Amino acid sequence: MRVIGRAGVGVDNINVPEATKHGIMVMNTPGGNTVSTAQLALSLLCSMARKLPAADMSVKAGKWDRKSFMGVEMSGKTIGIVGCGRIGQVVASCANTMGMHVIGYDPIMAADELAELGIKKVDLSGIWSGSDFITLHTPLTPETTNLLNDTTIASCKDGVMIVNCARGGIVDESALLRGLESGKVAGAALDVYTSEPPKEDLKPLLSHPNLVCTPHLGASTDEAQINVARDVAQQMCDVFDQKDYYGVMNVGYMSASSSPNMAPFMRLAEIIGIFHAQLSTSKVSTVVLRTWGGRDVDITTNMARQLLMAKVLKGVIRHMGLGMSPDIISAPLMAKEVGIVSTISEEMPMKVKLGSPYWNKVSVQVTREDGTSNTIGGVVFGSTPHIVRVDDFADLFAFKPEGSYILSFRNEDRPGAISEVLDILHNVNVNVAGLNVSRQGSVSPQGQALCFMSLDDDIPDKAMTTLHSLSTLSNVAKIELR
Repeated sequence: MRVIGRAGVGVDNINVPEATKHGIMVMNTPGGNTVSTAQLALSLLCSMARKLPAADMSVKAGKWDRKSFMGVEMSGKTIGIVGCGRIGQVVASCANTMGMHVIGYDPIMAADELAELGIKKVDLSGIWSGSDFITLHTPLTPETTNLLNDTTIASCKDGVMIVNCARGGIVDESALLRGLESGKVAGAALDVYTSEPPKEDLKPLLSHPNLVCTPHLGASTDEAQINVARDVAQQMCDVFDQKDYYGVMNVGYMSASSSPNMAPFMRLAEIIGIFHAQLSTSKVSTVVLRTWGGRDVDITTNMARQLLMAKVLKGVIRHMGLGMSPDIISAPLMAKEVGIVSTISEEMPMKVKLGSPYWNKVSVQVTREDGTSNTIGGVVFGSTPHIVRVDDFADLFAFKPEGSYILSFRNEDRPGAISEVLDILHNVNVNVAGLNVSRQGSVSPQGQALCFMSLDDDIPDKAMTTLHSLSTLSNVAKIELR
């Protein structure tokens, strides 16, 4: 399975973390039922303001009681919109047409963006204290759970009217009932509930005369059902064809992954992760990614950095000996599960500020539980990833990580140190396809050097034991690139 599609907006009926853990994209169709949900919210607002449901029932019961159903006009009143996305914007447009004053809260959109839509941006306290009508259009998250509660209702205007067509749980239903009973809340309308269908304990709220309630009808129009069905089918086709990832809501960087220009940087990031995992002396605890530059593609955007971090984590986790098989969707979540803290840093090294010889660079610093730390930096030349720096070894310009196996070690920088290694490999019939050596700093005679050998074959365990025993070598490690 690659994709789970929701023909609608809410995905609280999908176990998103579990899907992500298994590398499955979860998508919704955020635009298909926009108009129908917005129109329902406005219908409920009008129904509350004019007490239409109660008046309808009264007439059908054979009564003609006009005095009991005195309503209020909405024109000239202030409507507060919590969540100014697609649905909130349609509500705002209609409310402006009706002559209402529109204020809104949205944690993402800037004040000037909202102003262009006819919405004055305020904070949440401004919504509570300044609105005659409040309508909710936000997803259910830990931050929005019980957003309207005893405290926030107490800070509202006397006689406020509240509509929730978003998700059940945003309104504390017990607090809403207390508000209705006290008269603080003059009217409320709910299309969504904490449990659906509502349980027995909600009967006192549902039977309150000043509550209008509907059975989750936000998307219940012929047009909306056609729209969301068409949208989810089209979005899935686009994902399978790698054309677009619109609507994917558990992974924010998939659209960048389909760019051909990103492919070599993705491979580079994964190789760096693979190196870090197999050069490690103990379990990786933190990973810090830095990127700068780019050629034909900008690798400093937030989306690009998130994608590259996912590839680094994929390489790290796959080779940590945990028996896990991450992909770019599941790797960040798996990293959290095994206790790896990943960070994307925007700090630019001083050397880059002063002038770097590279068009682009990806640098990853890893810290381990034993307190050791390493930094590996790589670049893309043409379309080929290269490793150009490992800690203080900074002149690996020609090292292309190729083949299936790489032998890495640090050796005494003296004649004969590497020939000992070559003799051991010769004795077990392992061919060296390429060799790269870097000195620590610029020149360090009799100091340390770093060597990478690209091999055509795996090294037998006995030969690895022999290499570890050489007094001239340290940090001996075999790296599998597969």
